[in-house]
Parts: sequence; C-alpha cells; structure tokens
Amino acid sequence: MNRYSCVLSSLILFLSTGQLCAQQAIWPQNGTVYDNKIHRIDIFLPKDSWVKMNNNVWDNIYFRSLFIYDQKDSVIDIGMRVKGNSSRNAEKKSYRLDLAGFKAQTYQGLKNMNLNGNQNDPSAVREYLSARFLARAGIVSARCNPVELYVNGTFQGLRNHAEYIDKTFLDSRFGESSGNLYKCSWPADLGWLGASQQPYKDLINPSPLNERAYDLKTNTVADDYSDLVYFINVINNSPKDSFAVWIEQVFDVNAYLKVLAAEVLMGHWDNYFYNKNNYFLYHRMSDNRFVYIPYDMDNTFGVQWGVSDIQKRNIHSWGNLSSSKAPLTYKILNITKWKMAYEQELRNLIDGAYKTDSLFAIIDFHKTIVASSVSKDPYYNGTLTSDYGFKVSDWQQADTKAWGKHVSYGVKPFISERTTSALQQMIYPAGTGLITKNRLSIYPNPASDIVYSPVLAGKNVHIYQTNGTLIKSCNSASGEISVADLSDGTYIMELQDAVKTLLLIRH
Repeated sequence: MNRYSCVLSSLILFLSTGQLCAQQAIWPQNGTVYDNKIHRIDIFLPKDSWVKMNNNVWDNIYFRSLFIYDQKDSVIDIGMRVKGNSSRNAEKKSYRLDLAGFKAQTYQGLKNMNLNGNQNDPSAVREYLSARFLARAGIVSARCNPVELYVNGTFQGLRNHAEYIDKTFLDSRFGESSGNLYKCSWPADLGWLGASQQPYKDLINPSPLNERAYDLKTNTVADDYSDLVYFINVINNSPKDSFAVWIEQVFDVNAYLKVLAAEVLMGHWDNYFYNKNNYFLYHRMSDNRFVYIPYDMDNTFGVQWGVSDIQKRNIHSWGNLSSSKAPLTYKILNITKWKMAYEQELRNLIDGAYKTDSLFAIIDFHKTIVASSVSKDPYYNGTLTSDYGFKVSDWQQADTKAWGKHVSYGVKPFISERTTSALQQMIYPAGTGLITKNRLSIYPNPASDIVYSPVLAGKNVHIYQTNGTLIKSCNSASGEISVADLSDGTYIMELQDAVKTLLLIRH
C-alpha cells in the first residue's frame, strides 16, 4: 500500500462519519524550494551555448549545465532550455531545467524546474498568488516560489519557480502516476472528433513546436488515447437525461467545480472554460476517473488581454462561446445540482481561501521578499529591454493600480471587485448548494509543522491517534494549527461538528 494512501481498512468504522475518500489531495513537503522565501539559482554553461539557446528558442535542445542552489548545493550535468509558447520570443524568457537530463538524479525530489519570466505581469506576483490561493483551497495545482536567476555569474532577473507537472508531481498528489497524463493546449476544447484516436492525436497546437493539443506525457510508448476518446464521447454523446450519471463515472465533477470556481475568481481566462487552453487531464487509476489540473496562471487577477470587464464577467456564462464551446463545463453547469454546488464553491472560497484580507497579506508578503530582487532586476531597472517597458515604479504600484493596456486592474482592486460581482451574480440562496463549506480539506498533507484550512478558523479541533486516543485539542482564529509537536505517523483530525479527515505527519 502506498504510504500516502488514505484508505486504511482498520479505520473504516471509526471514520464512517467523515469526508474521507481517495480524492483528497496529498501535499508533499516544501523543502526549501517552495518555502516562500527568495532563493538563488546559479547556472553555469559555455557562453556559446547560452547564446545559441536564446537565439534558437524553438529548438527544444537541452544544453548541459551546472546547477547551484543558494550558492551551496550543486548538481552537475543538468539540462537547460527555453520553454513556453508565445513567451519564447519574449525579452525576459522562461527556462526549463531538466535535473535528470544527462544522468539519473534529482534535487529535493524534483526532476524538473520551470523558471518563468512572468513578462506580462508588472507585479510579478500573479502566478505566485494563484498558486498560494489554490493550495490554501486544497486544489491540486503547481506550487510556486520566487528565485533569482544567475547565469555564468550575471543576474538575469527575478523568476517564478513553478512546479513541473510530471510523474513526480502525480505521485506527490495522488500517490500514483501510472495513468495517462495529457497536457491540453489550444484548441483542446474536448469536442467530439469521432471514435478513432487519430484525429485527437492530429489536433495540433499552432506553434512552431508542432505539438499535439492533447499531448500525452506519460505512457508515451503505448500512445494509447482510447481513455481520452471515451471521456470525450461521454461528454458529447451521452443522452441529456443520463449525462449526469455517465460523466460522474469518468470525471471527478466535484473537484472540477471547485477548480472552476477558483479560476473564475482569479480571472484565469487562459484556461479550458474560456480559451480551451492551459490544463492537464490525469486519468487517475485509483477510481478510474479523469481529474482536471489547472496550470500557467500568470494571466490572472486583472491581466485580461482583450477579455472585457474581466472583474465582473458573469460567473455562469464566463466562457467564450464564440470561439470555445467548452462542452464539459457548460453541460455540467446545465445540471441544477451542480450549478448550485458551483455557486456554493464560490461562496466557500470567498469566505475562506479567497478572503480579501488573506490574499492581500500574501501580496504584501511577496512584495516584501522580492523588493531587493526587483530593484536590481535588469528588466525592471532598464539595464535590459523589458517586453512592455515595465519599470521599478510600475512594480511598486502594480498591487493597487492598473498599468494599462493588457493589465486592466491592480491586483487588490481586482480581488475586491470580483468578490462583490460574484456574490451579486449568485442565483441560489446561500447554503442551498450540495457541497458544504464544512468539507475538511487541509494543506499541506503530509505536514511537518503547520496545517491550514479556512474551515478550521475559530473551530475546536481534535487530533486522535488511529486507535481513537485523543492526543491534542486546539482552536485557531486564523485556521492554522501547529502539528510540530506530533511524531511521524497517521492521525485523525476532527472538527467540533464531527467532520473528519486523515492527517499524515512527516518531519
């Protein structure tokens, strides 16, 4: 049995009143790579390799390099290349580090790192904020952390280290990675292309890379898309009166409703619902259902690129029917019980992880830890050409003021106005949704020092050993509970209203 599994047969009777299921996300330890502190990454490689990498951005060739973390830990023979689609031609480029590129090795358990330039965002906080928000909401997504990138001793600017979604990621969240993982990019709208696998393989993302829009990232030798074809068949061809039954058998609908609510609140228009882009589908073997995983969330919180009134776009007709049919989302929201549950998820997030004060605190914290890095960033201080002319002064006010053009809102005003408009657009009275805010999902899990959930705030919390012995009781106004005093092992966390979950602790 996987050590992260939450299926413990000896606990069935004890936990029968709880919200336990194989679908709750498991959260890996952050180490230092995702500890919300600024870190330094040094890359050393031949000068001609660095020049060639940046002059031939579509080659996807990894250049052999030396990796040094915080000027002390070194990993030799890693691979480095430019990454992204439209961002490859940016002045401030994004890079992928393949730590196992030339030999079998990892760093703090990671085989890959994405160092994103976030060149569209004058605040440099949006992708980081999205990741922190989603994690606090208990949504499976990539972690992020700010880093300073040096190449051959020269500072190349602030980057956002975004977690790479691969088998390592899957194992850390689901305790498994044997299923098919599809990276889905424009124009992957989950529309029906017929019963044959080939049309789905032949649907190409229109970039020079000539990549599949449904790009299989695991089990590539088998290259078997039959599960995806079946899933899309259910979406598009199930009889209207039985769609709800069929889709639940192949897709984790409840998990998706929470992600959908989060994406709408963030204004993540470059996603499946609006732009048939930027999502992963994982065929989870534990329950034989697909799971939706969002990614690439720098175009959020007021970065709108032509999406009008992004801060108040209607929560129920948020997609873009003129260019992206999004049959999965619209068919799910056409079912009353799920439309109600979607609204309840929105309310839960607004009352919890999306709460204004909480998000503002993350923004202020990030601004503090990256201030020195931004001031010396050559793309902000004018040493190198910025893609949009962002200056240090633009960064300083980006949390409260719109930069203009594609950045239509400051980050904080967007959050405030999106919260107000979402609540005004609700159709159903509060509490009528089938998904309740008392569902206990905690982060991180496994934990070492602190666990968090907005549901814990102000509640009496009891922690039991698996034999039912009470070992800790506490109450937290903020929703954070210290577990640093507990030994390694599996525990049961219970709220005062008898909602339970399993808690794994590893130091």
